[in-house]
Amino acid sequence: MTPHIGERKAKVEFSLTLRRIVLLGTPLAITTLLFFHPSPYDDVAGELMPIASWWITLHTIGFLLFALMGVAPWLLTAGLRGLFVTVSRAAAVVFALFYDAGDAIAGISTGILARSAEAGALGERAAVGAIQTLWADPFKNLLFDIGRDAFIVALVTADVALWRAGAPRLPVVLLALPAYLVTFDHAFPFGSLTFGTFFVIAAWLELGPGSAFSSSRQPRRVSGAAATKNLSRDHD
Repeated sequence: MTPHIGERKAKVEFSLTLRRIVLLGTPLAITTLLFFHPSPYDDVAGELMPIASWWITLHTIGFLLFALMGVAPWLLTAGLRGLFVTVSRAAAVVFALFYDAGDAIAGISTGILARSAEAGALGERAAVGAIQTLWADPFKNLLFDIGRDAFIVALVTADVALWRAGAPRLPVVLLALPAYLVTFDHAFPFGSLTFGTFFVIAAWLELGPGSAFSSSRQPRRVSGAAATKNLSRDHD
């Protein structure tokens, strides 16, 4: 093996590893994180304030992970072109921006208020009122709604693109599951179900029988194979 070929192989392997860390590692990390996402909405003083520091930490980690989750539909459709791919990627960006913004308001800001009340820097009644106001705020809800709907659009259009590219049919059909589950609150259990099903389906498409990876050690995707097939058709 020449140094040039060895260097190229190393770059390809690094690219594949990075792809799988983001595509598979991100939803798996979110799934695990959301196992520990409580629902303290009915008793702010009794349930949220005692765990205010964890609430802030959880949503700070989530802020990074949800942004990375916006990259996942891009990776699912890597190598594909067309309207559905473009719409999917644009919607994924909208998801990352708006869902993150809504979660920062609902999570980080309310955690800061709860921690201030727990430390005595803010009255408990005032803190509870401010937190409930933030949770009920129409603008915060709008950010969440836009982000959630964008995630649905990103998955559905990626689904169509993958189907047209000849990806394995069953996982492509099942990609509708996280698109449906994301319509619920992301506190446990629905958040873990949403991103857990995405992880399983993405792993199936990436590594399972019928995927381009399962038949070769080379980092080719179903989309790449389909693109090559379409190219050869164009030259016939």
